[in-house]
Amino acid sequence: MNFKDLNPPILEISAHQTWHRVQRKSVRRGSVRLNGYVLAPTGGLTGRFDLADEPTAYLADSPETALYESMFRREVRSCHWDRLLERTMVAFETCARLRLADLRGLEERYPVLQSMRYETSQKFAQDCRQQGLHGILYASAQHPQHSCVCLFREAIEQTKKLTAFALVESGTDNLLRSVANAARGSQMPIIRE
Repeated sequence: MNFKDLNPPILEISAHQTWHRVQRKSVRRGSVRLNGYVLAPTGGLTGRFDLADEPTAYLADSPETALYESMFRREVRSCHWDRLLERTMVAFETCARLRLADLRGLEERYPVLQSMRYETSQKFAQDCRQQGLHGILYASAQHPQHSCVCLFREAIEQTKKLTAFALVESGTDNLLRSVANAARGSQMPIIRE
């Protein structure tokens, strides 16, 4: 699957849109720190639209969608308390217009867009980058009727961090409301052993 064959619509989203992501509180060795993001090491190619030569950031249209995509995925059986303690919910705002390949609605014709065969979608992401696009807009595979975005480096630099909230309130056992909602919606137990 390449850009030419798929021929996705190009969507330009306006500035001042808010997107959400779950990320680690602290930077691990090899992590990329960029504009308020704590990102996976470049070149790891572990995400659906990862690029080999620049960082990518995955965000969602709501806090719950960000949690379903990262912590409460349908193939996972439980969520460990320690994973929640290590992460924050961060909101970012776009500061400029961004041009994105819009893959929403193409999943029926191309199920690979939501499969675990990432080599195909990573090749597509490289094609998008070569087309000068800022990223890819796609349907959440975990939260129906919701959208996610993968931003390439240039777009990451055109966002600003708005807020960051720990998934578990410091010094308490209080979960961020969106965490409680996602745990309830996924019917996934949170394990504290």
